[in-house]
Amino acid sequence: MNKQLIQIQVSHSYFADGLYQHCKVQPDSDTKKVIDRYKLLTRMSNGIFSVYMTCQESAAAFVNYLNEQLLGEPLKFLLTANEEQFVSITDLPLDWCGQVGFSSKLAIPEKTQSGTQLQLKAELCNRTVSQQNVVGVISVYLDDLLLMGCNTIRYVIEFKTRAMHWVYYLVNRSQTKLNNPMICNKERYFFDGPEPVVLSNGEKGLSFNSGEKIFPLEQVPSKLFDLVDRLPALMHTESQPVEHCLIQGLPTPNAGQFSVRQKDTNKYLCSEMYIYL
Repeated sequence: MNKQLIQIQVSHSYFADGLYQHCKVQPDSDTKKVIDRYKLLTRMSNGIFSVYMTCQESAAAFVNYLNEQLLGEPLKFLLTANEEQFVSITDLPLDWCGQVGFSSKLAIPEKTQSGTQLQLKAELCNRTVSQQNVVGVISVYLDDLLLMGCNTIRYVIEFKTRAMHWVYYLVNRSQTKLNNPMICNKERYFFDGPEPVVLSNGEKGLSFNSGEKIFPLEQVPSKLFDLVDRLPALMHTESQPVEHCLIQGLPTPNAGQFSVRQKDTNKYLCSEMYIYL
């Protein structure tokens, strides 16, 4: 019977189901030779990569023997994903892609309802693989498996989604007269602005920005805002201003839809979106 040695689960908060879709874990060339030589099996399913042994020895005896043969060197696995998407949606520095490292030596134990799992944190490492769409390398040391008892050890990699400032540009190409346009949501969060701007094509417009507030990218947007116009009391019979909704559910950023801006000495990411009336 095959015995599972390790699992590596990759999740990402950008995706609605929490799994890093289309991301794969695969052995590098040297580890692939070890896998073939010692008849290990690998499987990737539902964001979880697994390694199985096929011999009849105890897991501890086999791992100890394998560790001796490898002279303490780790098994290495490549984390592969679309590089452009990874940079766009992942809360890591823009230039880390291809140099993200994970090591079982730095694993952090976490208690869950199903038992203990080991969290692998991303670190900046030297680039060791010049292969397209390899975003990082995972190193699993066999002596760490021995310390954990070689009993189906689960390593977890959790990427957090990138958050950024939002800017809306409103261009009024219609005959609609705007009195006091605003962008807000049901929770009554209002964007800063409007400020008059001239767009790159020469059109005049109004800009609204989220100020100090940043919003995480989401595969299925949950942060929705509306364009409203606040009509003064003298334009209707009510004694208080009335808000007229012009557009309900404004566009939200797509992955990769951002620019790098600078304020004083600090750089920040900004997503720009256009609204036309």
